[in-house]
Amino acid sequence: MKMKIKIKIANILMKSRTLLLALLFTLSYSCNKDEFLKEEPLDFYAPENSYITYENFEASLFNLYQVFRSNFFQTRDAFRPPRVSMTCTDMVTYDQNTADFPNLLTPHSNWVYTAFWKPCYQIIFDANVIIGRSDAEISELTEEQKVLVQAEAKFFRGYCYKMLADIHGGVPITLEETTEPKRDFVRASRDEVYQQSVDDLKFAAANLLAITETDDARVSNLAAYHALAEAYLCLKDYDNAIAAASVTIDAPETALMTERFGSRVNDEPVPGVPWANGGDVYWDLFRKDNQNRSSGNTESLWTIQFARNVPGGYDDVSLNNGGYRWETCSGPRTWRIKIDGNAFLPTANTYYGGRGAGQMKPSLYFYNKIWNDSGWDQDMRNADHNIVRDLMVNDPNSPHYGQWILKDNLVEFKTADDTCRDYFHIVAKIMSMGDHPAEVWLEDQTVPGSITMEGGPSNTTYANIYQIRLAETYLVRAEAYLGKGDKANAAKDINVVRSRAQAPEVAAEDVDIDYILDERARELAFEENRLQTLCRLGKLVERNRLYNTLFDLYDHQNLWPIPYSEIQKNTEAELTQNPGYN
Repeated sequence: MKMKIKIKIANILMKSRTLLLALLFTLSYSCNKDEFLKEEPLDFYAPENSYITYENFEASLFNLYQVFRSNFFQTRDAFRPPRVSMTCTDMVTYDQNTADFPNLLTPHSNWVYTAFWKPCYQIIFDANVIIGRSDAEISELTEEQKVLVQAEAKFFRGYCYKMLADIHGGVPITLEETTEPKRDFVRASRDEVYQQSVDDLKFAAANLLAITETDDARVSNLAAYHALAEAYLCLKDYDNAIAAASVTIDAPETALMTERFGSRVNDEPVPGVPWANGGDVYWDLFRKDNQNRSSGNTESLWTIQFARNVPGGYDDVSLNNGGYRWETCSGPRTWRIKIDGNAFLPTANTYYGGRGAGQMKPSLYFYNKIWNDSGWDQDMRNADHNIVRDLMVNDPNSPHYGQWILKDNLVEFKTADDTCRDYFHIVAKIMSMGDHPAEVWLEDQTVPGSITMEGGPSNTTYANIYQIRLAETYLVRAEAYLGKGDKANAAKDINVVRSRAQAPEVAAEDVDIDYILDERARELAFEENRLQTLCRLGKLVERNRLYNTLFDLYDHQNLWPIPYSEIQKNTEAELTQNPGYN
């Protein structure tokens, strides 16, 4: 019995040795040391496992929207968008932080890098990663999914290349994921960058989902055709610009809003606040919850989402967001106004621009000239509820209740702060006029609209933000017609926009590029990136000198410089500087 057990154990040991030798033999002849040592992430996301499924790519695309929003809309920094997009243009005449803007606009200023250059290239880098990895063998995308993913990524890449070319001129073009340090970038010409934008946006326009097939947060084929028209315009390819814009304008799914609509149509009048109930379709366009197509808005083409109390929304604490802060930047400090030494308002007030900080004040060009040239009393965009030019005392405990600050000479303005920060006309389209959330309103409503003085909740614009709106598409096509010398059709497109505003029509012979810029100011004030538009046209210096009393730009500042930090790091090739900058 013992002998049998010994034989059995010996057989097991022999088999074990045989298996072990076979394993060692296999390892010695087939082991790839590099593969053996290669780390594979199993319980965290890395580039190796983040771009496989369609859901992976969707998450990366959503991140492009988040990066775009946070970099271009979610700061009140004087030297970053959206504020710097208006400062030192014809639209803003005072900024508390940028009195020496021309001398601060140098290659060595860090904000020249952080304002547009860095965020645009961040998005371009991310888009390149998405595009490249969608073609990788490891990707599980179907062909249809791959085209959709690439179309959305190329939209952002093309859009950001155009922005860089508008503001900085010629810049380096890179179309592949950068996986190791690169120090030999060279600048493409401005037209080459615009052509790259055209190439990307053509692909996007041809392959993105139709506007009726995508949700409110994402770009569609019609948004891409609008952007493509702008890119063709930059190349002076006017026929293609007209054709691309026409696709968006003529689509049955789009139309300018001409009748009142949305969340504030049935407002009850507010005592002491005669403008609080609005009164026209232009007012409605900018009220909370009215920007998305799902609200019935047929002129919305691309809307930046600022939803409240939802994961990923602007008040998602995990994102460290601050909401859209135009109200902080561009709202006067009405809560600081004194009448006979007493406060005009006991606290911040939603109907008086919230808790504005008066950081930047619109120019007389915006407040006066463009409306004098447009039919002051007819143009609804200049109506008292859209640009509030006088304030009524609505505190029933005040001896001046029912009187007006300007009309009745209640306030003696003595300092620059009085008229540059504490009081100036309120641009209602960028304020939460009655739209602050319920939790911000005070229990004591003796003065209607009283809200907390707490910063943040009381100085945020509580609405989604138009990035592209159909009214602009008409003005882009008008500019293309003008480029061709076809003033009749240019005037026709401008008059579509002016007709909605009930403004007098412009005659064809009066249309020139300055008139179009004036009409853009009337229709798109504090929506468009005014700096980008003026740089694109080489008109920044000229119009700043005409209409901005605070700044005097130097001749070479129609373009921003190339950031010196980029030139310094680029040690293996010359990254040239724009003329006039040292």
